[in-house]
This record gives sequence, C-alpha cells and structure tokens, in this order.
Amino acid sequence: MAAGKRARTSQKKKDRIIETTTRLLLKKGALTSTTDVCNAAKLTRPTLYHYFGNKRNLLLSVHTATIERDLKPYMAEAVSMTDPLERLKYMVRVHTRTICSHPELRVLIHDTLVTKDRYFRDVREEWKKHYTLLRDTISELKTAGIIRTDVKPSWAALFVLGMITWVTFWFDYEREEGADKIANAALQLVLNGLDLGESVPHK
Repeated sequence: MAAGKRARTSQKKKDRIIETTTRLLLKKGALTSTTDVCNAAKLTRPTLYHYFGNKRNLLLSVHTATIERDLKPYMAEAVSMTDPLERLKYMVRVHTRTICSHPELRVLIHDTLVTKDRYFRDVREEWKKHYTLLRDTISELKTAGIIRTDVKPSWAALFVLGMITWVTFWFDYEREEGADKIANAALQLVLNGLDLGESVPHK
C-alpha cells in the first residue's frame, strides 16, 4: 500500500474513533473509558493506543477536531468583519446555530472550563479567543455609543456565551429546523439586553 493511501486509511480510522468517542462523551461524560471506546468502535486496546497513545491524547483529539471543524472557520469569518455590530450579530447567530447542531458541545465546552491539565492549554486558549473577541466587540460598540448597557463588556460576553451554551440542555435536536428560530431569538435577547433593541427579521 502506497504511503499516501496508508495515511488516508489511518486518518479515516482515527476520525471514526474520534466520532465514536464524541458520541460516548455525550452519553457518559467524564465516565467514558477506553474500554467503552474500544467496545463501541469495535477495536482492540492496542489499536486504540497505536493511534492515540493514551486516553488524554484521545480526548485532546476530540477537542481539537471540534475546534478545527467549527470554531476556527467561524472565528476567521468573525475576525474579518470590520463593523462591530455586524460582527456581534454574526457571532450570536452562528454560535447559536452551531450549538443547535452539535449537542456534544455541552460536554466539550464544560470540560474545557474545568480541565486543568496543561495539555489542554491550547484548547482553552482557542475558546478564550472566542470570548475575547465577543468581549472586545461589545466594548467597541459601547465606546461608540451604539449600545447603552451599564454591564461591563467582560460580564456581558460571559452572560451571552452562558445563555447560548445552555441551549444544549433544552433544545430538541430532533427538530433541526428550529435552529434558525432559536438563533434569531437569541440575537433579539442579546440586542435588547445590551440596550440596543434593534429589531431582528425572522428568516
């Protein structure tokens, strides 16, 4: 087998293990064991360790895959926006839709906040960039007088992110068509809460 084909085959196997682990984390959280992963993915423990080395690296790979899939493309688009109001609208809408599409983020975001392992430092930094951009966007709008809230931008950003993340606990993931309505509702609440009150068309 050619080196390129071997690499693609290996990556497909790793991706399948990551997807399996993600599903298990959503069901069992931190209680998910390597035995659970091996059973669900139908592979042996030596095979699992061949690809990931240990459980820490496997969990880190799950987080990294999510960041590469969802967070980085979204952040790149948000950072490119020069209008802070449009950036705020984009961040609230898209992040809410992402939350409504990936219930596993409930577990992964929580783990990012509570895991103190130094190996997860890069993961925490990526999510911190998200918070920082939102905080700075709110601060920019406040300085420009576009929003009139007395709440500190750092607190406002945390409130917004907390509200959106909490959606994972009550959203019906069997009804994906509701994601846009939830995203628009979240944006309306954010704009009203920041004392801008701009009407948001329902799309």
